[in-house]
Amino acid sequence: MVFDFPDRFHTYSVDVDFFGVVSMSEDLLLKVERRQSPGSKGARLVRAAGRVPANLYGLGKPGASVSICAEVVNKLVADRSSVVDVELDGAVDKAVVQELQWDVFSTKVLHVDLRRVDPAGRATVDVVLELRGEPAGLKDGGILKQHSKRVKLNCPDYRIPKSIPVRIGALGLGDVIKASDLQSPEHAVLVTAGDTVMVELYDPRKAV
Repeated sequence: MVFDFPDRFHTYSVDVDFFGVVSMSEDLLLKVERRQSPGSKGARLVRAAGRVPANLYGLGKPGASVSICAEVVNKLVADRSSVVDVELDGAVDKAVVQELQWDVFSTKVLHVDLRRVDPAGRATVDVVLELRGEPAGLKDGGILKQHSKRVKLNCPDYRIPKSIPVRIGALGLGDVIKASDLQSPEHAVLVTAGDTVMVELYDPRKAV
């Protein structure tokens, strides 16, 4: 999650895994309308009418300045939805909620960014490893060595994890964590060779 605080609102960059993704058949439908007046003035008019300005883009299709019913946006937030169906001009696209902008002084969502995705599309990506805990073997003189800071996964386009947690608290002298030991998301396929050592707690006395 990334928070930024400009003058009037803050930006919340959505982590798909944080929100959780409902099954494809249950994705919330957002019926959006084209905005007649893009820009700040147009956005204020849209909000005054009980709607939330949004941008829809991706998949090589033309981007569109649109608006969404504020009640539907509230439901999106309440349901923690990150994958949605977006209907514009009678056509429905699958999309991810890429970014939300919130009013600093209230719980209102001021703007939504929606990125179209291919439900069947997959991508091979390098995902950061997030080490958690302190190895038990440190007190015995062990030295922690991270051989790789990333692991390669093949994931659906709309479910690329921000990071992979690696719990290292139980590591003793000589213990290693291999790629096959990582707890990858169930939707992801490990591409890095399973026997690749990612993290090691080695005994410096044995290196002499």
